Amino acid sequence: MSKQLHSLKRQNNLLSYGLIILSLLVIAMVFFGSLSEWLVKIPEVDTTEIAQLEERISRLENENIELRNIQDFYLARNLMTSDTIYSVQTGMLPIEATGFISPGLANGIFVETHPYIKYSIGLYETLEEANTLRKALVELGFSDAFIASYQGTTRLKIHRAE
Repeated sequence: MSKQLHSLKRQNNLLSYGLIILSLLVIAMVFFGSLSEWLVKIPEVDTTEIAQLEERISRLENENIELRNIQDFYLARNLMTSDTIYSVQTGMLPIEATGFISPGLANGIFVETHPYIKYSIGLYETLEEANTLRKALVELGFSDAFIASYQGTTRLKIHRAE
């Protein structure tokens, strides 16, 4: 019996040690779990503030686009009135068709020659720049597009295609 008693005591000790280790593991998991929540606190997100910021960013982007358009308009007008510029004529419309022309077109020239209005697009400082646009327009199907130089709205010369 002493052998059985000794075996039972040993099993009882192993069981006790196992329960102690298991209890320590549970305590450690609870402690480190609450510790990690304390260390890594996720801030609450205010969705209304985010929506307001996104709306403000959108408004600023739109204002930036408008300011760039205004800047381009004034730069183009300044260039037109002070220097020789080159533009690519793409069409001629009867004067009666002027109602179809958008008032927002700033990068172009309208020249009235009765009974037509000639429309040129692109305002360039060099003939080479204008020729790049002319070639692209010809590839798109504007086979009769050509380059003209202007001083203000007065045509100086029609340039041969290169």
